[in-house]
Amino acid sequence: MLAVSNTVLFITDINRSAMTTMHSCDGSEQADSIPMIVHSLMCYRQSGESKEFARRAIESLVKKLKDKKDDLDSLLTAITTNGTHPSKCVTIQRTLDGRMQIAGRKCLPHIIYARIWRWPDLHRNELKHCKFCSFGFELKQDSVCINPYHYERAVSPVDFGSLSLSPENESEYMMVFKVT
Repeated sequence: MLAVSNTVLFITDINRSAMTTMHSCDGSEQADSIPMIVHSLMCYRQSGESKEFARRAIESLVKKLKDKKDDLDSLLTAITTNGTHPSKCVTIQRTLDGRMQIAGRKCLPHIIYARIWRWPDLHRNELKHCKFCSFGFELKQDSVCINPYHYERAVSPVDFGSLSLSPENESEYMMVFKVT
């Protein structure tokens, strides 16, 4: 457990030093820190999206947040601690239709980043913002929170009342599981 904790701390320290470089140096050094942050965040990627798509989505996000140090720091804290440490909203500008384009694909930002870092099999109607999130997608504000730890997965209830086993199927199952 200590080794994992130290690894998270080490990556977080790298990210924070990259942010300091990004905000305190000229444009050339700023461009160099973006790939380092993207690479660090890619380490936490789930396997739902292709590696190339995830890299482009993360790179797009880091570029949008490059002038918002607090938001970038909150994102790094949320991702590198798997949401175990409280973090603030991480916001990006909402587009007219609420979607963003990544690698030629139109997608909802909060869904994409939740798929990348939390739930790779997530569907668009399964996310609901947490009560403490002030910029949840459903709130339709000018900015939208993309912090994946500010959303809960709201799985649709399954109607078991419509399911039944016919008598012939039931006997087949009984034969399969018969103890001899």
